[in-house]
Amino acid sequence: MQVKIYRYDPSADTAGHFDTFDVPAMPHWTVMDVLDYISENVDSTIAYFKHGACDHGICGRCALHVNGKVKLACSTEISEEQVLEIRPVNDNVLRDLVVIPKIQ
Repeated sequence: MQVKIYRYDPSADTAGHFDTFDVPAMPHWTVMDVLDYISENVDSTIAYFKHGACDHGICGRCALHVNGKVKLACSTEISEEQVLEIRPVNDNVLRDLVVIPKIQ
């Protein structure tokens, strides 16, 4: 599977860009499993929200745009997608996929 992840570090970058990773995704992996794989095996500098106390789609802090739709990384299975594009859920980016939540 090819995974495109939005990268942006406001302290070093003038604009965001995508990095692409090849991931040997397994059946029933979630988007969070894909991010964990990349972080643990390919690029440990990726910033994303992981909340060990939740990880069940309850708190909503791991919301991301996945292939253009807002999804929770911890509970969204990747199914048989060939390309996965992951972007932050809003424009208030602290770094990469981590954002300041918008208050409604």
